[in-house]
Amino acid sequence: MSGPLERTVALVTGAAQGIGLGIARALALASYKVVLADIEQELVERAAAALRAEGCQAVGESLDVTRADHWGRVVEQLDSRWGALDLLVNCAGISPRGTVESTDETLWEQTLGVNLKGAWLGIKAALPGLRSRQGTIVNIGSTRATRPMPGLFSYVVSKAGLWGLTQQVAVEYLAEGITCNMIAPGWVDTPNERRLQARYGRPDFPEGIRNLTTPEEVGAAVVYLASPHARKINGVILYLDAGLHIADDAGMVHLSDRSRPPFAQRLENTEATVVSGTRPSHP
Repeated sequence: MSGPLERTVALVTGAAQGIGLGIARALALASYKVVLADIEQELVERAAAALRAEGCQAVGESLDVTRADHWGRVVEQLDSRWGALDLLVNCAGISPRGTVESTDETLWEQTLGVNLKGAWLGIKAALPGLRSRQGTIVNIGSTRATRPMPGLFSYVVSKAGLWGLTQQVAVEYLAEGITCNMIAPGWVDTPNERRLQARYGRPDFPEGIRNLTTPEEVGAAVVYLASPHARKINGVILYLDAGLHIADDAGMVHLSDRSRPPFAQRLENTEATVVSGTRPSHP
């Protein structure tokens, strides 16, 4: 790789709230010009306006990550406004519950579409700018990409696929100075995760759980991976989970002592459901 360029322009998907917003804010405070993209147009525009009120350079864009034409529009507008893209953060995602048997084709296709196809389409659209800037790609995955959990079938498969995508992109563009890495958070307290937990029997989430990862910590990790100090880091998975990937629930995540049926058992009589939107939480 040749010497790093000064990084100035970033695009973050799933940025209306939760992890994506935490990443966008960290980048904006690190002097990036940030495009916040999300399927929730009104919400993402409000998030960008709040960052501008803090003196940051930020704009909100409506984006359905599963549509190539949406990606083309957003990247074209970014190029016109601020020039070529330096950093792409693929954070948009959904985390539906379901087993191999209870997951239907619609749920499978939606999960893989948002969590995996969306990242691929974004990388394809952003490559011309990233190539010219020797840019950086950061995919937001999950500990569950390599540490599966019962009841998260399509989610786990999509994040494992995202890890494979990360390595493949790193290999294909190594000679062009583009880096591609994946951050794998553990449990994160986000609005979407609270809704999901309430739906599936944990209305008190995150009570009883320790070693939670925060959106701000994910944001700080992204800022580092995009920095000159990290230019030799390429094709890796950065676990941001306090060791959950090696210990799982053995003291790293403490669940409440109150009696609860096993997670997979609770799903047996529950129809797999997707929570709308593209903002992720990553168990």
